[in-house]
Amino acid sequence: MITDAVYYHYLSALLEGKKAECVKIIANLLEKNEDVKEIYTKLFQKSMYRIGYLWEHNRASVANEHRATKITESLLNLVYPKILDVEKSSKKVIITCIDKEFHELGARMVSDYFELMGWNSVFLGANTPQNEILNIIKEEKPDLVGISNNFYINVARLLKLLEKIKEEFPIQKVIVGGQALNGNSNISLNKFKGVTFIHDLDELEDYIRKHS
Repeated sequence: MITDAVYYHYLSALLEGKKAECVKIIANLLEKNEDVKEIYTKLFQKSMYRIGYLWEHNRASVANEHRATKITESLLNLVYPKILDVEKSSKKVIITCIDKEFHELGARMVSDYFELMGWNSVFLGANTPQNEILNIIKEEKPDLVGISNNFYINVARLLKLLEKIKEEFPIQKVIVGGQALNGNSNISLNKFKGVTFIHDLDELEDYIRKHS
């Protein structure tokens, strides 16, 4: 179990850019066989949400946020060997960012989380062109497609991509996540059958369990 003391220690180190200290904290948790899901939800997700909040309220700079993101990306690589050990089922998911979406940390965490839950994940990363996404869906024939959209200016691209996916693959199940949709009641996905909005990793875990 990750205590508040561990979280605040980690958050402080992350905000101050102390990568070695962050690595030490995570390595210590892994040595103690801490649940990887706890590390993802109680440290990685929680701390990045907090830093995003601080940035939105001018209490953290863009540089602070970018530095924290890069440190977190390196820590995901540190944890990943644990995820590789999980036995995989035949379930497959494609995880991608929308075209012109350059923040891929959230999508990477979602991809890892699927693997942690026993799925095979194809991670496409940031700024993937619409046609390339459609092509790989055709090639891989996944059980699910996950799309990340963090910038509000890209919502139109997201809706266009969903229209194209449903046009070419009518029964394809899709999940969508990202800050562009969190709390934005003006965006409705109801017209797209089989498309679900996922708020966070806890909600994602519930979704995976229901569809595994």
